[in-house]
Amino acid sequence: MEFIIILQAVIIIFLIRTILSKDKKVKEATSLLNEYGDNEKESITYSWKLDSARKTKLKGHLTLRFNPDEIKEQRMNNPFATFNNTYGVESNLRKMYFYMLNHPRTLMHTAEIVKYINRECSKNRIDELDKLQFVLDFVQEPNVKYNYDHDCAEIQYPKEYIRFPDETLYDRHGDCDCKSFLAATLFHLMGYNVLFLISYKLEHAAICIEYDERWKALLQNSMSTVVTEYEGRKYVYCETTSDNFRIGGISPNFTVKDFEIKIELRG
Repeated sequence: MEFIIILQAVIIIFLIRTILSKDKKVKEATSLLNEYGDNEKESITYSWKLDSARKTKLKGHLTLRFNPDEIKEQRMNNPFATFNNTYGVESNLRKMYFYMLNHPRTLMHTAEIVKYINRECSKNRIDELDKLQFVLDFVQEPNVKYNYDHDCAEIQYPKEYIRFPDETLYDRHGDCDCKSFLAATLFHLMGYNVLFLISYKLEHAAICIEYDERWKALLQNSMSTVVTEYEGRKYVYCETTSDNFRIGGISPNFTVKDFEIKIELRG
């Protein structure tokens, strides 16, 4: 049984690494935007601004169209609902990744966000670190609000539930793991290696993106607090909940090493 689980994980990681390449997957998903039709009945507008350590100015304003029936279908296929959490967070996340790989329309809206951010940052000559911060600002409050799962009627008030990225975008809210899964998907579509972090001790989830030494002087906290190594690569912590945190910003109550579970997504 353990061998089957390991084999499934290896297959899924291989698919993620080979299929979810930066250029191919963004092009595939954004090409589906041409299929917008009468079923995309609901428009949601997102507005956010860059919180740059160097005071660079940039505002985002993007409208996405949603088909409520597709959101309902994703909720029905969400393993946190289907299997009632019996398989654990790690296993359910792997099922979600696999579902998204096999249903490209689930990546359509996140790919459109990436396309918009790339275009705006190129047009305004925004450098790499500020572009990544602009992505993080998108998923933080107030653009995507923080709500506990057990307070949310649309997902039936569960004890634990991680939304698909489309669910979080449609609901405009989620808790730390929902917002982190959205951020991980956006960064991954941009071609960055990402770690999804879970801590049962802290009851918190976050992400790390692969670290570039050029960012060192701009990090809010010390290297030992926010940078971790995983399989020979360095990753820097990203808090997805509050807008009080830039890349490398972390709560004073813990460090990146407090997260027991790390799930890797490579660009």
